Amino acid sequence: MNAPGHPPQFVPDALALVRELQALRRSSPSAPGYWDQMAAGLRFLCRAQSAWIVQRAEGVAGGGWRISGRAAEADQASFDAAWGRELEALAPRAADKGFAVNPGTTPDGLGVFRVAIRLEFATESLALLEIPQRERASLNELVLRARLVADLPGAVPAQPAAEPAALPVPMPAAGGGSAPPRLPVVAGAPFAAEPPSSSLAPAAQLALSDLLDLAAQAMREPRLGAATLTLVNGLAALAGAAQVAFGWSDHGYVHAATISHLDQFNAGSELVEMVESALDESLEHDAPLRNPAPVGAPVHPALDRLRDALGFTGVCSLSLRRGLEPAPAALLVAHADGRTLDDASLAHVRTMFDLALPWLIGLREREKWWGARLRDWAALRLSALLGPQHVWLKTAGVAFGLFALYATFATWDYRVNGNGQLTTDSTRLVSASFDGRVDTALVSSGDMVHRGDVLGVLDTRELRQQETDARAEIRRYAAEADKARATAAWAEVEIASARQEQAQARLARVLDMIDQASARAPFDGVVVEGERKDLLGAPVRKGDKLFKLARIEGLYVVTTVPERDIPLIAPNATGELALVSRPDVKIPLRVSAVIPVAQTKGQEGNQFMIRAELLQAPESWWRPGMSGAVRIDAGRRNVAWILTHRLIDRLRMLLWW
Repeated sequence: MNAPGHPPQFVPDALALVRELQALRRSSPSAPGYWDQMAAGLRFLCRAQSAWIVQRAEGVAGGGWRISGRAAEADQASFDAAWGRELEALAPRAADKGFAVNPGTTPDGLGVFRVAIRLEFATESLALLEIPQRERASLNELVLRARLVADLPGAVPAQPAAEPAALPVPMPAAGGGSAPPRLPVVAGAPFAAEPPSSSLAPAAQLALSDLLDLAAQAMREPRLGAATLTLVNGLAALAGAAQVAFGWSDHGYVHAATISHLDQFNAGSELVEMVESALDESLEHDAPLRNPAPVGAPVHPALDRLRDALGFTGVCSLSLRRGLEPAPAALLVAHADGRTLDDASLAHVRTMFDLALPWLIGLREREKWWGARLRDWAALRLSALLGPQHVWLKTAGVAFGLFALYATFATWDYRVNGNGQLTTDSTRLVSASFDGRVDTALVSSGDMVHRGDVLGVLDTRELRQQETDARAEIRRYAAEADKARATAAWAEVEIASARQEQAQARLARVLDMIDQASARAPFDGVVVEGERKDLLGAPVRKGDKLFKLARIEGLYVVTTVPERDIPLIAPNATGELALVSRPDVKIPLRVSAVIPVAQTKGQEGNQFMIRAELLQAPESWWRPGMSGAVRIDAGRRNVAWILTHRLIDRLRMLLWW
């Protein structure tokens, strides 16, 4: 290849070809021989038997395509015979995904792959290649080479180019003759010669910058299929992989979406099922899975089956997880030349997908092809039952009509809801018997007590001092009476005896107060008021309430019901109580009285109180004051009335005049 304007020459090696292609980037597409030299470069680059550059032109012979450049020992008739039927099938796929591949045969009966590559900066232009069947193992790599040079600038000239001269390059002989030299791709340059396989490192290292460039290229694609193909094809080229597969995870199962350099594949084939099984295995792991597995690591059977079935030397799969969320996708990379991706490269791959995956998910959500298919499937079957038009409207109408018919004639049990509380009339207050301070408090609200149990003790130190003083006075007045009796001073004897009796009365009162300092339970019951932490050390006056006790027997329910529902409650209506502490236990009850005076409770409005008796014996865990929800049976009512009566009542109040 020479610069445009000069006769093309045979390219002896890969490095010279790379330089010639780079020179094309600096030249103008309008230069003579530009597209011929590009076709010749593509032919050598992709080891093709022939290469053509075509542009759509309606009304031109050859199925609407005009030949702008070629590198083939064939004429227009040979082109029409080889591509006439293939081109119209390949062109839409190449325009959508960037490339398309179809297997075929030459007029001599030799197998070939016909490849169409979309030229990025040329209007409705394609590069057409015929790649021999013997290159099947390298087909992915050869297609990617063509796509990497498909962005050469410029547009195809408007006027037909002069009849191009074929490049003097050797054509492969029928039956497997000589072929153009192999030109594998390495990262860091558009094309470069590949070192001998013996010099390959055991691990392929990927530069993060190359992967980020690949992600940016994929994010320029407007369609999901083209974007994922760009990613897997580029990753296969950068990693030197034989196969790269990408799949979406739906309901914990991965469906293969894209396989490198396959624009179409059979989702039910054995190969795809093995790939999907290998991708599935990675969903349960954060770390990449490898086969062969490292020493001591578990073996993953799906990766093992895929490797053995396709003859890969190494397979790696990883889930594309974002944080703690379930992995939305998975990736598989397989090598056939002994290489593998190291941990650092896999981390770079994950970083690339962290950047590209939100964009891919957005494309997938916008396309929503599976939702349209599901809608059409449902509409087709419903139309057979409901008619050919307005399927969804008729379906909704029939459903509403059936429900309206049911609501008109069917009845449900209707219950009035309210708030209830366990209450008892058997209560007793335990108060302070004298002024003082609480020295000891032994119980708190909710404690069970028995008759005679000490609930609390008042401080008696001052009373003990008064007791001592009273006893001392009794002894002193007794001595004075004895002294007066000895001197026959009978008047003094009477005075001393009277004072002694006063001291004894004072002593009796003090002893009684000391005895009453211990507050005791008057009956078996539960403490409903009084807290140990609040009473301990608190000063009290005579008559102040210390504790409130209630008996468990004689419990009943006090319920509040909204004003709008009170007319629905009949005398002796039954219902159930579910306490907050045990909502799983339903306690049966029966209405015994309705208090006919409403009480206003803030935003709840007017509430009526209902007294209900319990229809079962009290349980040991019941306590007075426990609250819960009450449902009172209001009989069977029409379904339509149950669903609409509150709305109708409100409208009546709003529209009344």
